[in-house]
Amino acid sequence: MSETSVNIQNIYKGRLKRFDDVLSRRVPDRVPVIPNVDTWIYHYAGVSVKEAFLKDSDKIFQTVKFFDENVPVDGIMGTANTFPVKMGQNIGEGVYVVSDEGVQIKGSSGRLMEPQEYALLAENPMKFFANVLIPRRFRSFRDGSGEKKVDIIKQAYKDFCEFGAYNAAANSRIEKELGLPILTMGSNFLAPDIVLDYLRDFVGIAADIRRCPDELAAACVSLTEYVSEMFFDTAGEPGEKVLFSPLHLPTYLRPKDFARIYLPFMQKYLEEMAVKHGYSIYFFMENNWMPYLDMLKDFPEGIKFVGLFESGDLAKIKAELGSRMTVMGGMPIELLRFGTKEQVIEKSKELLDTLAPGGGYIFSTDKSLLSLNDGKPENLIAACEYITLNGKY
Repeated sequence: MSETSVNIQNIYKGRLKRFDDVLSRRVPDRVPVIPNVDTWIYHYAGVSVKEAFLKDSDKIFQTVKFFDENVPVDGIMGTANTFPVKMGQNIGEGVYVVSDEGVQIKGSSGRLMEPQEYALLAENPMKFFANVLIPRRFRSFRDGSGEKKVDIIKQAYKDFCEFGAYNAAANSRIEKELGLPILTMGSNFLAPDIVLDYLRDFVGIAADIRRCPDELAAACVSLTEYVSEMFFDTAGEPGEKVLFSPLHLPTYLRPKDFARIYLPFMQKYLEEMAVKHGYSIYFFMENNWMPYLDMLKDFPEGIKFVGLFESGDLAKIKAELGSRMTVMGGMPIELLRFGTKEQVIEKSKELLDTLAPGGGYIFSTDKSLLSLNDGKPENLIAACEYITLNGKY
């Protein structure tokens, strides 16, 4: 092995250890720097998102290489290529579209079932999806012969495998040639978010919480078991990397509805995945969680668990929940977009002063950066440089 390869391996191990230390409640050598850059990096590198995601995985590698060479970071959560677009298009009526600018969703596909069907979902989620929802959603599964439907399934499986191999080629090069960890090992959705995003949409689930909360909860219990079974059929071993779950529904709920409808599934997920099986968990805590803090104090301790908070008083969040979770975030993308370099550095200093003491903090942006309009490169660089230089313990 060449000296260069050894150095890159050491860089990789050092970055990954820094991340694992902070998740494990150990004080790292310095605050990890992991901005939530999503598709922003492609625009920063001058690379077409469509070309990178659909035509040439080397463009993903070259994009991340350019980013890594110019912005001091300890890792990225992913390369943003998360949707098997080709598979959806071949099945028919694919939801996502990729352009040179990024990934867009076509309209709304959330209202797929009616509230009176919760009993069917609760009884047997797999049967309900296979026999009712998939044919309802995709014309290709309503029309044609059984042989044609089998061919569609075979092609979908082939497309999904090719999508995984396409990403794996870029990811492997990023980690081995750049020494930059890709910190998300997979994604999971909590059952109430699946109902919101794919089955009932926002208006539907809001009505269900008022009119049929028990039926909704029973369906979510069965759906949780079904999703868990699918996960463990293909899951890799736990390690330093995290399972990612974006939490879409909770902050739109009244606290009493959050406690009744959503909190039990957060707790069950942490108990099952983190306590029982040892996975590291990453929740994207959308919107404002301040009204719910007291209810999060019963989360299990001693697990690897990080939450990226979009808003709220992060110092208070860390003070109240720091024994149970690592806090991530803090840098407003509005400041990166509209502020001066001096203002960004001042905010970075404030974050170190208030959140870094004692460990338990990862520097990041409060929201995902999707385009260059979301943050000036010079401002993001200034923030990451400041934290890297001054966030040492």
